[in-house]
Amino acid sequence: MSEEDKCLFVAPRSDEATEYSFSWASKLLTKIGNSLNLIKLLQNDAVYFKMNQYINSVTSMIFFDHGNEECLVGQDGFAFMDMDDTSELKDKKVYTMACLSAKKFGAEAYNKGCKEYWGAVEAIGFTLEEADLFGDVYIEGAYKRFVENKSIEETYQSMQDHFDQQKTIAVNPWTKIWLQKDKDMWVVWHSGNPPIIKELSLWERIIQFLKALFGFKKELIYDCN
Repeated sequence: MSEEDKCLFVAPRSDEATEYSFSWASKLLTKIGNSLNLIKLLQNDAVYFKMNQYINSVTSMIFFDHGNEECLVGQDGFAFMDMDDTSELKDKKVYTMACLSAKKFGAEAYNKGCKEYWGAVEAIGFTLEEADLFGDVYIEGAYKRFVENKSIEETYQSMQDHFDQQKTIAVNPWTKIWLQKDKDMWVVWHSGNPPIIKELSLWERIIQFLKALFGFKKELIYDCN
């Protein structure tokens, strides 16, 4: 990233899960140091109106936890960004450690011009006693892509290999299972791997038609299997 590029770094801390993800985000911030020009929205600042204040002044965003299919969740439990905000990510690089967000929100963001969107298409899991085995993968992935400027392909493969390495270190069998699961659900949407728009069944097309008839927005359905 050039000196004029700014990165929005977002990390809520609102429950037990985000206690862990916030500690990982803090380690990433320490590792980054002064290597990036960061705008930090941490804890109580990780909310929608703060996002609106800064999103147009950045070229990338790193977000650590929570998410669902249709949004990234802020400190207050409400959407930090939702489907109506996906166009705000046009021409930006986005890296999320957030459950499910790549499935629909990230896919829609990519189709509205987001350069690359990193995230999970299912719920991210980890074991508490070996949580850092998971966190280290997400920390290194963000660092390689945003600080070391490794290519998308290099970074993705490095993360896949890192998941495998962590399985050899893990003691708890459930840790090994969750590491594999997290590896399998981790994606990056980009020009070399765009999200696939699902071909709708007759029933799904009828539902879409009825929604449009009653004034609802037409939605693309993505196939992330």
